[in-house]
Amino acid sequence: MTRFFVLLAFLMAFGAWRPANAQTMGDAAARASVLATDDSRIRARAEGDVTALSRIYADDYSLITAEGEVRSKAVQLNELKSGELHFAPLRPLEREVRLYGPTALVISRDPAGIVRNGQQIGGDLRMTRLYVWRQGRWQLVSAQATRVVPSTPVAKTTNVR
Repeated sequence: MTRFFVLLAFLMAFGAWRPANAQTMGDAAARASVLATDDSRIRARAEGDVTALSRIYADDYSLITAEGEVRSKAVQLNELKSGELHFAPLRPLEREVRLYGPTALVISRDPAGIVRNGQQIGGDLRMTRLYVWRQGRWQLVSAQATRVVPSTPVAKTTNVR
């Protein structure tokens, strides 16, 4: 009987951490909602829609680029607005959503066409994006890009004595 109450308390506590849409729609619907927000982000970047991105990006949003540079929401949006930064439309090659209460982790592989100041900085990227349920919607708080480097075959070695 004690185990039942411990389990019930755990389930009630875990449920309290779920965003409202995940509580009422279930995990599959919550994942779909995260993906819809992520798709809106992809579209807004390609269209240079700063208004949509300012709603999707949380005020404390930060991006760590494939080069290791940390960029804020303001920097990203200002460069888009000025035309210094352009994103080509993309379709992720892989994308997975993991839910942790009011937090969603999106892991993807993106063939990203990104041009900053006339220089191609995109490429084949592994991305992690962290969304948090705030103010009744998913907001992107953090993203990190890692460049995928084609692997080179390992040279066969011979036994040397």
